[in-house]
Amino acid sequence: MKQKRKTPLSPLQQKRLLRISLCIVVAVLLWIVFAPGRGMFFLHQQKKHLAVLMAEQKELIIKNKELEKDVERLQSDEGYLERVAREEHGMLKENEMVFDFGKGKKKKQE
Repeated sequence: MKQKRKTPLSPLQQKRLLRISLCIVVAVLLWIVFAPGRGMFFLHQQKKHLAVLMAEQKELIIKNKELEKDVERLQSDEGYLERVAREEHGMLKENEMVFDFGKGKKKKQE
């Protein structure tokens, strides 16, 4: 078998090869950074979104614990239950009337 001699590239061919190589490297780097669904930019966005969701989860856990305490108190403390029923829901006992002496609208004088 005869081996062919490799001829050195001309300066124009070297320049073209360099340009093509640079374009390929730039395209690969851009793909790594901006690839839809798996690039570094997407990863950064997902990490920010995860941090927001984790903070929201902590807030919801705290609120859930407060609500559980409130439910337990409503089930066990009748005084608290009565106060909530009166203040938040406007409920009254039997034969009880409410008189509102708050400032009402003034009548217009003509």
